[in-house]
Amino acid sequence: MSNFKLKPTHAPVKAYYETLEKFGRGKFDYEGNIRRALESLLEKCARPFDWFVVGEYQITRTGKSPLRVDAAIVDAFNLPRGYWEAKDVKDDLKAEMNKKFTTGLFAI
Repeated sequence: MSNFKLKPTHAPVKAYYETLEKFGRGKFDYEGNIRRALESLLEKCARPFDWFVVGEYQITRTGKSPLRVDAAIVDAFNLPRGYWEAKDVKDDLKAEMNKKFTTGLFAI
């Protein structure tokens, strides 16, 4: 497997930032809108590894209700390679992260 080197000058990254700028100008920069822009970037980045993005990914937990994250990047064996929780600039990112970390499922 090759190393994936993503640079700010690569087309998918430039497209992501262009989309964010357009949404910001129109005051459409809330989580629901910008979420699709990042999901598109993640899909393009996962493709070289034959990974894919699964939205609304559910994580089962023994003796507890499932935890749902906005997406997971999953490999060919359905093993999650990363989780994504969408937030916008109006959210308190630290507080939102702490909510997820207190589940014990994620580590810093």
